[in-house]
Amino acid sequence: MTDADMIQEYIKKYPWPRRRFIRGILRAGVNVVAAILTRWEVSGKENVPEKGPLLIVSNHFSFLDTVAPIHSTRWPLEFIGDFQMPNAPSIMRVFPNTWQTLKIEQGTPNFEALNASEAILAQDGVLVIYPEGHVHTGPLHKALPGAAYMALRTGVPILPMGTISDNDWKLFKTLTEKKRRLGIRTKIGEIFELLKSNNPNRPSRQEIRDAERLIMTRIAALLPKEYRGDFDPETI
Repeated sequence: MTDADMIQEYIKKYPWPRRRFIRGILRAGVNVVAAILTRWEVSGKENVPEKGPLLIVSNHFSFLDTVAPIHSTRWPLEFIGDFQMPNAPSIMRVFPNTWQTLKIEQGTPNFEALNASEAILAQDGVLVIYPEGHVHTGPLHKALPGAAYMALRTGVPILPMGTISDNDWKLFKTLTEKKRRLGIRTKIGEIFELLKSNNPNRPSRQEIRDAERLIMTRIAALLPKEYRGDFDPETI
């Protein structure tokens, strides 16, 4: 079976958009909760294109920032995320299962999720991926190769996002102890594209490393300096 035949098979299996009714309910719930419990500011919406294909990349400082692309755009999004979430609150484990996130186990090849992702992008879909993989506190960490590999193989435009909170993502402590809503800020950057790979079917390790750094630098540019880590565009 050729790569083109395989993609067609996965398009049948993962038609885009999927689960519009259920995801619409979840999106409405996210927006209601965000309005009640947070002061969420979104800037850069003018950078969101009218159509895909599109790969959205963002930092991952909290399980809560996972919903930033949902709250910040109107796209029927697909997510590719971690297969295991051992430290996540129960509600955050239920959410991706209900949304039907494409799950991948970090450190292992997951051809089902990767082929599904390519099929979604081939249908002009919008895919969200967090290049660093696991949730961690700031600053930014080195990216895993998944986002760069996907972008080089498909050649799709990339939309960077950066999301931070004003109290270390302590949602309920902010409400109960500080008697105010948690402040959250999402910045949406300008679309960019990677240099074309010499062999898109099998990008080289150097091409992937270069792409990883460019992606992380574009995300870092949307964050305050203390969160940029080794990717501050002002020092690179």
